[in-house]
Amino acid sequence: MKNYTYSVFVLFFIGISAFGQTENWLVEENDFQYTMSFVAFANVDGVQLSSKDDKVAAFVNGECRGVTNLTYVQSEDKYYVYLTVFSNENGETINFKVFDKTNNKVKEIEQTSKFEINEHYGNLFQAYSVSNPVLNEEAEILTFDFEGDISNYVVFEGSQIIVFVDNGLNTSNLNTLFSLSSGAQLFVNGVLQDSGNTSIDFSDTNEFQVRSQDQSVLKTWVVNVSNAIEDVTFYKKDAVCYADGAIKLLSSVHNSKATLTKDGATHATQLVQNGEVLFNNLEIGTYVVKVGGNIKEIVINLKE
Repeated sequence: MKNYTYSVFVLFFIGISAFGQTENWLVEENDFQYTMSFVAFANVDGVQLSSKDDKVAAFVNGECRGVTNLTYVQSEDKYYVYLTVFSNENGETINFKVFDKTNNKVKEIEQTSKFEINEHYGNLFQAYSVSNPVLNEEAEILTFDFEGDISNYVVFEGSQIIVFVDNGLNTSNLNTLFSLSSGAQLFVNGVLQDSGNTSIDFSDTNEFQVRSQDQSVLKTWVVNVSNAIEDVTFYKKDAVCYADGAIKLLSSVHNSKATLTKDGATHATQLVQNGEVLFNNLEIGTYVVKVGGNIKEIVINLKE
């Protein structure tokens, strides 16, 4: 009985302690001339808060300058922070605190903001991040491919991606496979896309938007699919303990130039003769063959 009473007392004390930290989150609005505002989301320990009882407050030198509960937005099916911050001058450093009602704890936020008169940060698609720990701000496409092993080679040039495929391949309905920076999301025309479950017409240029985990960065990526201008068939022979590997290609275009590169450097160049080119005496490694508008990546493995 004593242990039970003690446990109840401790839980009651913890609850009072957390409430005591938030009951002073009050703003004397009439003391200030200016405001700025935020549309934000709150994330604590990797979990986005989703309760109307959660709170976010803004402070300047320990004085509360803004406080609000989370608000549910039906169109987004998410909870947002609509926060107004008060001040009498520009440039003050704003610190944030979050009250997580579910876990009954207050979290101080590492990142800060500067007060700017009449400024507004964030919207429903790209909300301001109030998070502890700080979320990732990268918005990169790390890998890009198509289902069915139909791409021959993928080139990243800045924020442009070129995918090389065989001549004549129908590119009007391709299922995309991609990986992104940690926590990032990919959108097409504002619609969230899921890797491996996204069929898109690539017969023309496509633009993708990648939003970082903290939503501060929205980066546009341009993706083009390039069909080869002639039909080429590729073969390879892996290296074995007693012989090097080889790459063979068949093409109907006489004297077409075939280039073999490895690690970005030209390894060999040949012209198509009698319908074929043979690159032999190849060590294990990753090679890229370019011929007739085709680019093909071929890996020579060691086969015992």
